[in-house]
Amino acid sequence: MATTDEPRMLKHQVVRSQLDKMLDELSEGDPFPAERELADTFAVARETVRQALRELLLAGRIERRGRATVVAGPKIVHQLSIGSYTEAARESGRDASRILIAWSHFHADDTLADHLEIETGDPIIQLERVLTVDGVRVGLERTRLPERRYPGLVENFDTPSSLYAAIRDYGIDFARTVDTIDTTLPDAREASLLHVDARTSMFLLNRVSYDQNDIPIEHRRSLYRGDRMTFTTTMHA
Repeated sequence: MATTDEPRMLKHQVVRSQLDKMLDELSEGDPFPAERELADTFAVARETVRQALRELLLAGRIERRGRATVVAGPKIVHQLSIGSYTEAARESGRDASRILIAWSHFHADDTLADHLEIETGDPIIQLERVLTVDGVRVGLERTRLPERRYPGLVENFDTPSSLYAAIRDYGIDFARTVDTIDTTLPDAREASLLHVDARTSMFLLNRVSYDQNDIPIEHRRSLYRGDRMTFTTTMHA
């Protein structure tokens, strides 16, 4: 029986190919046809179109704005490093800022105390902010710090600016980090804060940073939009 090395394209992949060509003729911010309209245009089921659109969302070619779908700009490429994301984005010529959600105070449980190498029950300050790049909400960060190590931080810190720079003002240098990266979906609160659909794929980064004396600085949980962000890293032998 004759065989071929060419894989058979699934129906949604054929539609995806046609949509890619359509996107090549459009500009960032242009409205994109609705699911029903595309199903009629290509004479396919709406589920087929839905699969193709899901792939385009993950690829960052389109994005949801409320109930509308528009052509997306290029994904933001971020070099995974020890430094501040805000500082790195600004150095690359982007308009990066942070929106304060809240400061909060609580006491470390066993897990957080273990991460930060402090005693259970020690006071913690938590800073939660939305990261924006070129006016688009792309990330949500929650940073937890041992309160007694950063006196006056809550009162004096300019929340849209770099937290890493503020920490360095305390004479603390970032020497290394331990990062864990997973994929996840946002909960209802996170989706609302990031102005995205709850089905938007996310990168979840958990980080513990250490200073020049190998003492933990922070425990940070960062949620980044998978449709707007790409991460790279450089490794040396």
